[in-house]
Amino acid sequence: MERIKVLILGCLSLVAFPMMAAMDVLSFGAKGDGKTLCTHAIQAAIDKAGVQGGEVRFPSGTYLTGTLILKDNVTLNLERGAVLLGSTRLEDYPPTPSHYISHINRYTHSCLIYAEGVKNIAIKGEGIIDGQGTHLNFKADENDVLKSILRRPYIIRAVSCEQIKVSGITLRNSPAWMQHYLNCTNILVDGITVLNHGNYNNDGIDIDNCKNVRIVNSNFDTDDDAICFKTTNATGKCENVVVANCIIASNCNALKWGTETNGAFLNFTVSNCALWRSEHPTIYDRDERTLGAIALETVDGALVDGIHIDNIVSNGFMTPIFIRLADRGRNYYDGGPSQTAGILRNISISNMTAKMYGLVTSSISGLVNHPVENVSLNNIHIICEGGGSEEDAHRRNIGDRNKEYPETLIFADAPAYGFFIRNVEGLRMQNIFLESQSEDPRSALYCENVENMSLHRFTFENPEPGAPLIILNQCANIQISGNLPVGINNTLLQVEGSANRRITLYNNDLSVYRQPVLFKRGARNDAVKCLDSF
Repeated sequence: MERIKVLILGCLSLVAFPMMAAMDVLSFGAKGDGKTLCTHAIQAAIDKAGVQGGEVRFPSGTYLTGTLILKDNVTLNLERGAVLLGSTRLEDYPPTPSHYISHINRYTHSCLIYAEGVKNIAIKGEGIIDGQGTHLNFKADENDVLKSILRRPYIIRAVSCEQIKVSGITLRNSPAWMQHYLNCTNILVDGITVLNHGNYNNDGIDIDNCKNVRIVNSNFDTDDDAICFKTTNATGKCENVVVANCIIASNCNALKWGTETNGAFLNFTVSNCALWRSEHPTIYDRDERTLGAIALETVDGALVDGIHIDNIVSNGFMTPIFIRLADRGRNYYDGGPSQTAGILRNISISNMTAKMYGLVTSSISGLVNHPVENVSLNNIHIICEGGGSEEDAHRRNIGDRNKEYPETLIFADAPAYGFFIRNVEGLRMQNIFLESQSEDPRSALYCENVENMSLHRFTFENPEPGAPLIILNQCANIQISGNLPVGINNTLLQVEGSANRRITLYNNDLSVYRQPVLFKRGARNDAVKCLDSF
């Protein structure tokens, strides 16, 4: 009886989970010589596998191809030694316009591997996909990079698909973005290597209006943004995303939310990642392209809510943390409406060590009447380069720069070397270590129009003695406690402006300062309540 039961269960198992057929591309006429165009042979194998579901196998060899269209239940398996080589002829990349309305439709024309509206697809193996992106046929127009991207194919593009897995493979040398997932659900990217240098717009991976995404155990080295989240359709959203255990090198931004931010970004967890300035020279003229380790933005009306980032080490980016709420208001289709300013709230960054490259401070900035809300920074160690200018140290009335392209450089002249904080409500900063490698006349923190903020247990190493460590300009409901300079410093806090109120100092050792608190630019003494003894 037991034996019959086992046989029945085995038969049921076979019915429920049939073995996928394996299609060897060589048997369909593909040549692995790197010279013969194999598009039709490979597509025939994909079409055959798509009838009942199956695996398309690439044995060791180099397979030259143009655009391939994936079908339901098809896996591409690139075995060790196999290279899928993108053709350099533009005519081998016919247009693949998506049916999903998106801002990206304005500058997306073609790709090497395309899927739309299909389920259960995978690309796996120990092989390589190479887009030959440095070829002269893909040369970008430096005067109009976005226009020229229309003739530069992406490598992988999936639109409105479900159940996607990309694992093990190496992706390199795209003419544009490496991979773009738009309006997709249930994506797993596991153990891949992305090398993308040599052309403009060389992103590593772009997740756009997608749900239930995991990017884990992978290496990225890119000239443009390495891991980038977008919402290019206001009716969609990016939600339930995990990034973990990744090594990320970039000449631009390592982790970026934006710039396209029409739909919501909800429930992100990023952990255990190392972020580095790429050792590859950038294709862009300016050396300061290495912008941000973490760039978190909403500028086109998006709600950003619930971003948790933990256990990060960063080296060589200009700006460790860039959090920006603005009102660029770019629509996502021609003639479509612009949205009002979005909402950015409930952000947590903890256990981060970052060594800066350059003078562009970290920043958290919103707009008047549209503040960034509820941000928590905990256990952050930033090694600043130092050496800022006296002119920037005394700069005030910085414009909102609301319509500028949202990148760290917009606050290159901020009056702080550690953090520039403006138009924020509900900020908690605890266990922060700001270390300046050379003296800097700018303050460590400059805060303007900030309400409900606690600054607890700061350590300031090597500050310039004459510069106040913290400047509060038009701030309210502020608590400052447990702060310590390492070295000589004259002033802990400088209060500026007549609108400051309810600023409390407690558990600080003020005996180490010559003038612990200064009042400038019309600030009133009764704005500060000091519970510490001098």
